[in-house]
Amino acid sequence: MKKQQSIQRRLHSSYLFIVGLLSVPTVLLLLFLLPTTARYHQHINYISDARAIVDLSGARLESELWDIVAGNQAYQAGAQEHIMDEISTRLDRLLYETEIYESRQQVEAAVRLVDTMSSYMEELGAPSYRHSVMYSNEQILREIRSVSDLLHTVLQEYIFIEIGVISDINGQLRTCSVAITFLAALLLLVIIMAAVDSCRSVQRDIREPIGRLEAMSVQLAAGNLEARAAPPSVSELDTLTRSLNTMADQLDELIENRIADQRSLRKAEMRTLQAQITPHFIYNTLDTIVWLAQQKENQAVVDITMALTQFFRISLSGGSDYITVGQELSHVESYLKIQAVRYESIMQYRIDVEESLAPCPILKLLLQPLVENAIYHGIKKKRGRGLITVTGRRNPDQTMTFSVSDTGIGMSAERLAEVRAALTSDAGPQAGFGLYNVNQRIRLYYNNSGLDIQSAYRSGTTISFTIPCRMD
Repeated sequence: MKKQQSIQRRLHSSYLFIVGLLSVPTVLLLLFLLPTTARYHQHINYISDARAIVDLSGARLESELWDIVAGNQAYQAGAQEHIMDEISTRLDRLLYETEIYESRQQVEAAVRLVDTMSSYMEELGAPSYRHSVMYSNEQILREIRSVSDLLHTVLQEYIFIEIGVISDINGQLRTCSVAITFLAALLLLVIIMAAVDSCRSVQRDIREPIGRLEAMSVQLAAGNLEARAAPPSVSELDTLTRSLNTMADQLDELIENRIADQRSLRKAEMRTLQAQITPHFIYNTLDTIVWLAQQKENQAVVDITMALTQFFRISLSGGSDYITVGQELSHVESYLKIQAVRYESIMQYRIDVEESLAPCPILKLLLQPLVENAIYHGIKKKRGRGLITVTGRRNPDQTMTFSVSDTGIGMSAERLAEVRAALTSDAGPQAGFGLYNVNQRIRLYYNNSGLDIQSAYRSGTTISFTIPCRMD
């Protein structure tokens, strides 16, 4: 037997697969492009420092030294030492950070030249030279200029080497960018192909088992209670399939073995159960699921499937006659969720039941037929959107009153009188099969007057009943 798979897990795995593939270019960027780009900017900064040293050791330093030599300013008042400190600082940084052998050689040569310039400047600033003739000072200035020109030549060679390094890095960046772009395009193609394949696979795995369930419901509607659905390939439909098969088993067993010798109460109960789990309702619901699957509304498929499963589970309820009010409301809400998908444009609903009633026992399958009646005989026959309201209140005499109201087409006074009369006679189906059975079961189990119906044409209908809060 084929192993079951979860649609949600497959979708989650596909999501992780896509995210993983999309993260590959980002990881490559972080591992290669970012460090390489950082190196690129670092060498740009080296060149900027070298050019700054050329500017400082050229016109600025020469201007300061010429003013000293010409006697325009004292040596101590000049900015030449500050300029030399800045040159030394930049050269030290280059010497510390430069890793390329050829570039480092040029920086070391520049450091030696700056030391030579500093020596000449110390001579120029020495007391013995401060008051010497201008000719001697000019001779020192010419020496400094010669060293400065040589420094410029060394730094230009350094800049030339760094430009070559930057060119190599730029080539690496271009090659990497092209490779990553190509890889991203390839990954995008793989993702698209994987997404299309996953979408087709999910649609197939949903459509085929739902088609089998739909075929089973058609056979059940035709009277073939031996029809069964094979186990599905997706786990989300497993509970629904088992519940549907269990329902068919129970229907077959109850119809074949018990319906002939049950009292009228059991017969009415059986007909209600059959009406609740009507193959027509199953067929329409499964048809809706198939439509949602074709529209790729996977989450909506899961939601309506779970609602249908909950509907069957409470409908069967282990064969028990009584359930809690909370379970009955859950059953009604599951039914309304399913119908809200089918009749979204014309139906709204609201459930307003006191929380204190949740643990109270109630004969099962009393509210849902009334809700179904409100949809098919009230809301659907009126233009525009209608509202169905289910209410429940605790009374001072330890009873509880439930009502199902709709803003549908309502009934005329004549039709209302016919329905009320039919509920108290043997011509029950004239009042509606669901209403008749609910009314009979309330009268037989609780020994009271049954349903109370209030209606006005084009205004809506309210059907209510009152039962004890405890089981007697």
